[in-house]
Amino acid sequence: MGNSEREGIIFNIQRFSIHDGPGIRTLVFMKGCPLRCRWCANPEGLTSKRTVLSNVKFCIGCGACSQVCKYGAVYRMDNGTFGINRELCTDCLMCARVCPTNSRTVSGEVKTVAEILRSVERDRAFYKHSGGGITVGGGEMLAQTEFVHELLLCSQERGLDTAVETSGYGSLPWLLKIAGQCNTIHYDLKAIDSQLHKDLTGTDSRLILYNLKALSEYIDSQKDRKRELIIRLPMINGYNTDHETVAKAAEFISKELKFYTIVELLPFHNFGENKYKEMGLTYEFVDQPNGSVHDLEEQVSILREAGLRIKIPKW
Repeated sequence: MGNSEREGIIFNIQRFSIHDGPGIRTLVFMKGCPLRCRWCANPEGLTSKRTVLSNVKFCIGCGACSQVCKYGAVYRMDNGTFGINRELCTDCLMCARVCPTNSRTVSGEVKTVAEILRSVERDRAFYKHSGGGITVGGGEMLAQTEFVHELLLCSQERGLDTAVETSGYGSLPWLLKIAGQCNTIHYDLKAIDSQLHKDLTGTDSRLILYNLKALSEYIDSQKDRKRELIIRLPMINGYNTDHETVAKAAEFISKELKFYTIVELLPFHNFGENKYKEMGLTYEFVDQPNGSVHDLEEQVSILREAGLRIKIPKW
């Protein structure tokens, strides 16, 4: 029986999601991630601690944030609003607590399994009619393994369909244990080549590929084989969309995996751009437009030639 009082830290609960498993789903975003993908759409999920976000368009220049900052991190800008020096900021959160206009907000909440499930179960009627349920993503869900396992276990005890999204970078025993509580596992595969993967994410691909092979073997060994393993290939133009990189992914999936359900090609999107501004970070892809199905015809051809089943979500 699951422990509904276990605590974890999340940064969002997104209702009515349709791209993160079957049917209409509620997506729970876990905080913390060991990867540093250059195109990450959720940079607020990278750190495991609570973080201050700053949206200066709501700043009225009252100076309340400056008065409570003990570290000299808040400063007045030329236009009269207040910015944050991220090198001095300790994320003490005081500026967000006193801001009257929500120019400063906090990303990250400590929640129990029971608290999250109260939010998730609000849409049970939609899950019932669409085949949906709860999906746990991030960040990286393997950064909070014990909490995620309890959340999924309690979800299944309540009859909810369960899914996770993962990079696979983490403990293999925990990955398999969590997979045992899932109906669907979405597994990101950014690049097969270790050096390219390190250039893109800050880590090489060895552990990710090892864990994916082990996960596919685990699912294949289950007599009922009811779980779905969806391999996701994020397509970032100019980085991992060339013929050689895609062909390596096709070869690995077709020859090294004992089981998979389908391969999803994920077109690039820049939905997270504003978050970088709010965190004082530089966004590399300012001038890159959102991708579409039509941009991926060559990649689809390569994967299909390897005998892979393909799906492309529409943003």
